[in-house]
Amino acid sequence: MQGDGAHHLLHVLRMKEGARVTLCDGQSTDYPAILREADRKKMLCHFTTQAPAPCETELRLPIALYQSLPKGDKFEAVIQKCVELGVFSILPVYTAHSLAKNADKKTARYQKIAEAAAGQSMRGIVPQVHLPATFAQALAQAEKTALHLIALSPSEAPADFTPRTLREILSEAPRPCAISLWIGPEGGFSPQEVTALLDVGAIPFTFGKRVLRTETAAPAALAQISCLLE
Repeated sequence: MQGDGAHHLLHVLRMKEGARVTLCDGQSTDYPAILREADRKKMLCHFTTQAPAPCETELRLPIALYQSLPKGDKFEAVIQKCVELGVFSILPVYTAHSLAKNADKKTARYQKIAEAAAGQSMRGIVPQVHLPATFAQALAQAEKTALHLIALSPSEAPADFTPRTLREILSEAPRPCAISLWIGPEGGFSPQEVTALLDVGAIPFTFGKRVLRTETAAPAALAQISCLLE
């Protein structure tokens, strides 16, 4: 191992020769290993690995996050926390009320944040942060067989829809093969966007009596879903 990974082990975690670590190939396979040689100047580590074993930190089904781009650096916090909580992939979405601009130029940085969070939380994969897309593009790319969940505040929900809690939805629905989680920006989804999601079968849900900020909603939903499914 060399580069950023070696720097983290040697200068952040301050590991010495003989330390036991777990290496992962990014494909959900772990390799128990022992650090045999370390060159701190060249940022180089040599390991002795043991028999591989399946990584057990992944959620039982993939959850794709469709996050409307918030303003400032809030999206970076969303990536970090959602990767720690088990998200499979993240697609930043320009929606009608999005305030962010030029997010396309930050994709490489976003992916590095995902990589760091995956390593910190012992993930078996590194979730991909896709290039930003328009709402129409995101809807076209979304997995058709997934259970689509859309977070709505009471003021956003159409009059003929009553958002339910995630517990109610997941206890009543057949176990899905995948979940697509849709989170709006600071100003919420537009009525047209809500209608488009409902037309493809998305199920609106609520966090209860409290209205969460956009950067809080996705981590809160992921925590609830993982608890309910596991």
